Amino acid sequence: MAENTKLIAFEDPDHPGNSPKYHTGKSCIEEGCEHPAGTAWSPYWCFEHNVERIHRISAQMDQVVDNFKERALAAAQERNESNHS
Repeated sequence: MAENTKLIAFEDPDHPGNSPKYHTGKSCIEEGCEHPAGTAWSPYWCFEHNVERIHRISAQMDQVVDNFKERALAAAQERNESNHS
């Protein structure tokens, strides 16, 4: 990562939301992971797995947005074609 790139809070290991204050006393729920669970974003995952989880959710949301955009464009084109018939 470039030196001048600012991390998003959930990705920043030094952000207060990733501090031991949020550790639950349990281990991460990912199989085989013994890191302490708990961040400001979830009590179930360790920092590393929480970052992966949020990236997965973000990618899924990006796909949903792309799908809506495609459907909106197709609907607009359909309306445009029917208005010019």
